[in-house]
Amino acid sequence: MSGFLDGMTILVTGASDGIGAELAKELAAAGAGTLVLSGRDMKRLERTRDQCSVPCELVCADLSSKKGVESLLQSISHLEIDGLVNNAGVGLGGGFSESSCADQEDMIYLNCQSVMQLTHHLLDPMKKRGKGFILFVGSMIGFVGGPGMTTYSATKGFVNRFSETLRWELEGTGVRVTLLAPGVTRTSFFTSAGISEDHIRSGQMGAGKVAKVAVRGVLKRKATVIPGVLNNILFQMLRFVPRGQIGFVSRKMFAKIYKDTEGTSN
Repeated sequence: MSGFLDGMTILVTGASDGIGAELAKELAAAGAGTLVLSGRDMKRLERTRDQCSVPCELVCADLSSKKGVESLLQSISHLEIDGLVNNAGVGLGGGFSESSCADQEDMIYLNCQSVMQLTHHLLDPMKKRGKGFILFVGSMIGFVGGPGMTTYSATKGFVNRFSETLRWELEGTGVRVTLLAPGVTRTSFFTSAGISEDHIRSGQMGAGKVAKVAVRGVLKRKATVIPGVLNNILFQMLRFVPRGQIGFVSRKMFAKIYKDTEGTSN
């Protein structure tokens, strides 16, 4: 397919399951030399490792705190990381004011702060070598916004914009930056976010297909990868539809998520 990934040592965060686990398998198949798989569940990391066709190092770390990020960086300090997959993230469904502030703060740290810290720490060596890549896993909701997932939408908006701007900044350095912005994907995400999958009814894609499209995008130097025809059409429409109209449609789409918590209190 391509020699770009051949022999690379690649860190994949959130590799326990879902898109992260599938990305690990796809990267291995595409030529990666060694994978460093990070997540909070060692048993699940071991399952991912067993499905990869290359050597893997496993690091159990919770990236929702500075201590967890520092622990991961310390664990990989002996390695020369050639590629970074910023996939670790969590969602939180429900009305903004009814959702725990502490839970939202943890989500912001994991989805935004840890992404910035890992990228900052690992980028400079890639620039000095003149080769490497960073794959950010954002989301379509970061472009659209989703009532009932207000803070989560904002965190993915950060990832989407951070990836785009960093790519502009790194032009000519030899370091590739790609944003993966999937729509609804069949993973454990909704259960973890406290959202019934009955509330998200259409457009679901398998994590394996999403990962395959993402790795292909990295190999082709794509700036943004939007898996799925319908998601691509929606992405193009966002440039022409007034934000007020987008908000009206979004409120209808996500109504069950935020209405589930209306009238409740913590």
